[in-house]
Parts: sequence; structure tokens; C-alpha cells
Amino acid sequence: MSIREAHSGQEGPDFRTFIAIWLGQAVSMVGSRVSRLALGIWLFQRTGAVTDFAMVALCDALPVLLLLPFTGVVADRYDRRRVMLWADSAAALCTLGMAGLLWSGQFQSWHLYLAVVAGASASALQSPAWNAAISQLVPPERLSRAVGLVQVSEGMTDILAPTLAGGLLAVGGMMAALVFDFTTFLIGMGLLLLPRFPAVPRAREAEERPGPVWREAMRGWEYVAARRGLVGLLALASLVTMILCAMEVLVPPMLLAHASPTVMGMVMSVAGVGALCGSVVMSTWGGPRRKMDGVLGAGALMGLALMGAGLGGSVVVMAVAGWVAMFCMPVVWSCSHAVWQLQIPAELQGRAFGLRRMVGEATAVAVFFGAGPLVDRVLEPLLAPGGALAGSAGGVFGVTRSQGVGLLLFMLGLLLLTVMVVVRARPGLYRIEDEVLRDNPTHATGVGG
Repeated sequence: MSIREAHSGQEGPDFRTFIAIWLGQAVSMVGSRVSRLALGIWLFQRTGAVTDFAMVALCDALPVLLLLPFTGVVADRYDRRRVMLWADSAAALCTLGMAGLLWSGQFQSWHLYLAVVAGASASALQSPAWNAAISQLVPPERLSRAVGLVQVSEGMTDILAPTLAGGLLAVGGMMAALVFDFTTFLIGMGLLLLPRFPAVPRAREAEERPGPVWREAMRGWEYVAARRGLVGLLALASLVTMILCAMEVLVPPMLLAHASPTVMGMVMSVAGVGALCGSVVMSTWGGPRRKMDGVLGAGALMGLALMGAGLGGSVVVMAVAGWVAMFCMPVVWSCSHAVWQLQIPAELQGRAFGLRRMVGEATAVAVFFGAGPLVDRVLEPLLAPGGALAGSAGGVFGVTRSQGVGLLLFMLGLLLLTVMVVVRARPGLYRIEDEVLRDNPTHATGVGG
């Protein structure tokens, strides 16, 4: 059963209910990010080792990557509000345990790694349930606005969390950050307790004979893999994720090669404001009627901005290009998210969104491992004086340090622009919204795959 069918046959909560839950989740997200940042800073201040700081990030990423296929099954089998409450409760108890160890003077570095793994595991349980619940709480025509609001909260978290983490550590140490995190969990859980979610329509045979967890986890993948449009949309999302992660890794070194850390921070802040502005626009506008126009149009503009960033050597050009690229990002995500929700049956959305995030996490890991060596060992030597590209591309990008980053950004922007233009010119993926209801028995019964 599609989302349109699910809403047409039942009375669901109005948009105000979604707003209340979104507000609680936004507050809780800020608290979680603050404590995670504070933990990494706390450890780095004591060891001074970048490897230890990186280990915190690894402990935060790997559980999500490994657990998402199975937590998506949980989100589809059980009431999603309860799943979110389970995840928030587990994370809150973990925070409370860390505070107890810290208060008793027994907190050690290995406790920190364990706590980060536990918190990431709770996030892996909460994320697919929350993403799938959005379509239960709002009608299809308001999905883009709802996703835009979720991205507003993510943008505000990116802006607020670093400042709050540093301030709380300065004022009250690690304990202050943990208390703040626990308080935000209570707020989020309190707002989540108020409403009830509409029931998810399920296939009768699936309720009577649930299969093994591993088999249920595969159903989300099977449903997506059997539909070329969804596979194509997932590939587009992976491409955008790859480029965003590349920007995260490449832009700071490129800026630091020509400017001070203060200037670099200002340029990054400008880009963050662009992302927030794009999220606000999507939360109020909702995007174009045909959501794929939003995906492809904003994606093409993002590609042009990246090409400008690769060519431009000035800080002003980088700031403008960063603002434009990050403004486009919420438009791409919101429109893509809305199409995804309209295409996936309600009873499979937990698994489908788990799959989508898992692919995104795997893409991010690959970029983080590969982007640096590609620039340092391949592109920089090619553009260095006497290098193979010094006389050709070097005339455009220069032969000074960090120009390999500029070349890679330009290539990524050109790739993104080309892909968006090609997809628009071909009817298949662009017309995915015309295929919400298909003539096959799986939609008749509400079972995918």
C-alpha cells in the first residue's frame, strides 16, 4: 500500500502533531551532538592524539553502518513511536551511566568508546523509525515541508552544537555536557509521549508469518532493487553524498593553503548559513510540484557552484560558491526524500530508509578514506611544476599548493552537472513520480518485493 492510499483511508494527526514531535527530536539531537563533541574534545585534551579523536568518529559511524539493515526491520515490525522511545531511553540511560562514572571518579577512556558505540547503536534504531514515521504524521502534499523542517533542525544543530559543547566544557566540564544531553533526552521523550501515531497498514500474511530478521531485512533491498527508478534515485543520492563528503574533507585544506584558520571558519560558517537558508525555504515552500525538478535543478546548480569553487582562488568566490552549494543541498534532499516516501509502501519504509542511510554511510567512509590520497598522491603531483598537467590544466588551476583540490572540486561539479542534465533528458528516472501506483500484485496486497 502506498502512502497516498494509507492517508486516504484514515484520519491521521495534523501537522501540529508533527511539529511537536519534530521539536522534541530537534532538541534531543542538539544534546546528543553536544555530548559527542564534548567527549571527543575531552579525550583529545587528555591524550593529544589525533588517532584517538578519529577513533571516536569511527565508533560513532560503524554501529550505524552495521545495524541499519536490522533496525529498519524493527521500525517496520513495531509501533514506530515506541521504537523511538526505546532508542531515546537507551541513549538517555547511557548518558546517565557516563555521568555516574564521571561523578564517582571512575570514568576512563574505554568507557568513552563504549558510550559512543552505545549512543550510535541507539541512533541506528531511532533514525529509520523517525524517517518512516514522517509519512504517517503528515499528508503527502506536505512531505517536502516536513523534511525541510527536519533539515532545519540539522542545520541549527551544526551551528549550535560546537559552541554549546565548548561553552559547557569551559563552564562545568564534561559533567555539564552530559547533564545537558540527559535533559534534552527528557524533553524529546516527553513530547513523543503525547501523541499516538496512525497505524501502519500491513499485509495480513506478513503479520501472520513474519520471517527471520535477516530475511525481513532483505525485503527492503529487494523492493528497491526491483524498481529501476528507486535504484536510480538512490544512486543520485549517493553521488550528492559523495560530493558533500568530499567538500567536507577538501575545502578546509584548500582554504588553509591561502588564508588563516579564522578566515576558513568564516567561509565554512557562510556555507552553513546557506544550508540553513535552504532548509528554511524548503520548510515553508515545500518545493516544486514535480519534486524531480527540484532534485535535478538544485543538483545542477550545486554542480555549477562546485565548478566555480574549483576555478576561483579568492576567499570571496569560495564563500559564495559554498553558500550556493549548501543552499541547494536541502532542496535536493527534501525533494528526493518526498519522492522516496511516496514510492515506498508504508510497511517497508523503515527498512528502505535504513538501506538509504546505510548506503550513504558507506559512501562517506569511502570518500573519507580515498579523497585525501587521491589529491596528495595523484592530482597534486600532476599539477606540480614539471607535472604531466602543469602545462595544460595547470594554466587554468595553477601549479601552487592545493590546486589539486581545486581540480577535483571542478571535476566533481562537472560530473554532478552532467548527470543532472542527462537524467532530465531521459524520461525514465525523471518520470518516477508518475509511477507511484503500479500494476502488480505487491501493491494490491501492500507487500513489497
